[in-house]
Amino acid sequence: MPRLPVTLVEASSKGAVAFIFGANFHVTDSAGKVIASTIANRQNDQVAKIESPSKGNIRAGAFSRDGSLFAICTVDKGLYVYETENWKTVRSLDSEKRCNALAIDPSGDVLVTADKFGDAYWVGIFPDTAEKPHILLGHVSNLCAIDFSFNEPPYVLTCDRDEKLRVSRFPNAYNIQSFGLGHTEFITSVAPARFAIDNAVTASGDGTLRLWNMHTGELLQTVEMSKYLAKYYESGAAVCGENTYEDRTAANQRYGILRVRAVDAIESFVAVVERIPAVLVFPFRQGKLGEPQVIDIAQPPTDVGVLGDRLVVSYTPKASGELVAVLKYDGNQYVADDELTTALSLNVTTMETETVPKISSIFVWGNKMYLERPKGEEGDEHDEQE
Repeated sequence: MPRLPVTLVEASSKGAVAFIFGANFHVTDSAGKVIASTIANRQNDQVAKIESPSKGNIRAGAFSRDGSLFAICTVDKGLYVYETENWKTVRSLDSEKRCNALAIDPSGDVLVTADKFGDAYWVGIFPDTAEKPHILLGHVSNLCAIDFSFNEPPYVLTCDRDEKLRVSRFPNAYNIQSFGLGHTEFITSVAPARFAIDNAVTASGDGTLRLWNMHTGELLQTVEMSKYLAKYYESGAAVCGENTYEDRTAANQRYGILRVRAVDAIESFVAVVERIPAVLVFPFRQGKLGEPQVIDIAQPPTDVGVLGDRLVVSYTPKASGELVAVLKYDGNQYVADDELTTALSLNVTTMETETVPKISSIFVWGNKMYLERPKGEEGDEHDEQE
């Protein structure tokens, strides 16, 4: 029978990987063995049981930089922070508004959430010493992504549905360092990098990656995904149609980028695109994104995580087969990591379903005019921000 897809993949600096599906998640070690889960494993008492969130499906997750903490937000305003040493809950609370994204600050003391009302909230992680949650900064549009830069002191990077990157000084985020303006659709992801501390790369529904100077807001480079991925539409390999994505214009050739992440181990950036069964790895050389390696994968992706120099990719659902796959760097290029893929396929399982579930297109929530909402679910701006 079909299984729920893994929709999000988050990897830590300690080698743990969280695979999120619905309201649950598994955590594996770097060898693909499940070490913790929100689902009780009666056959293996060595798997730590994580307190399951009680506030609906998980919307986003993030590890702290030292890997000691893992935070999630849910569609019903739940916030949860876990210690990864024992997977006990450090803090749980309700957010003011539904969150789209979150990040833990470099010190590991503060969780910053990005919500649908356009506000980023400061949330103290350790309740004994925590300040009351309060607004850190605000946009006038839904926030879609958030992260922290690697320079010192750090910037907090926030991206919104109105095509804007905001670079703010942290913790005094009312001091705006710069804006990155140039995208023509909602921004889905932002990637700072240890190897390029002056820069950030953003991904968007407009089908481009854009490289920015964070200090000045200068747009340094624009990369069009269609240049490398049009062949997948031409060959019919791009997965379109109402049976796959819940949107109303599935026949269009478009290149909505789901995620961009830095691969510090090889000084590169990796990106995955909705509908396209491929992973793109862009080397970062002389301050620019170079020509990518384009790696074919079995199914269109839902996310990609970075585990050292390995790439962990989750797939859109199908009737049977692998939920995730791993690519490894052989010193020159990425190739399939069959050993780790096999281990994860055996160990990372999700609940069975009667039918293959649909994946909601990023254009459903990203389109400002709500033209692509499933019929009867268009709603209005106020409903969306509750």
